[in-house]
Amino acid sequence: MIRIKAVDAQNILDVCKLKTAQDSICMAANGHPACNAASIAQAKYDPEMHLNAIYNNSILIGFFMYKRTENQVKTATLCRFMVDDRFRHRGLEEKALEHILRGLKIQGVRKVALIIDGINESAKNLYLPFGFHFMGKLDNGKYCYELEM
Repeated sequence: MIRIKAVDAQNILDVCKLKTAQDSICMAANGHPACNAASIAQAKYDPEMHLNAIYNNSILIGFFMYKRTENQVKTATLCRFMVDDRFRHRGLEEKALEHILRGLKIQGVRKVALIIDGINESAKNLYLPFGFHFMGKLDNGKYCYELEM
């Protein structure tokens, strides 16, 4: 059973230890860190960011971060979503994303936006079946997608 818990003092170090092969690919591809520790540091300076750990039963399997601004409370931007490589290809990514989207909808979110690196085909294959639609290409080789809920 998927559970979501805020990143806190008890789980922050374990969340930082979660890894995917994509983390090192993103770092090499564009020079920007794509690790959880960098995301957590970024959120420290942006009060509209929300950090969450993903559990399968009691086992930490992933992390996600989203942003909701005060002037657009019906929109959430999924800034980071990952499931550790040890737990991938078991259907847990899909279950976790489904749980996240359901939770955002309960909070009143009606649109979810995200940006995918152009080389990340696995991310596209994850998001498109959920109904995310291509909205356009950004200047930095990334692609914007949105989901109306």
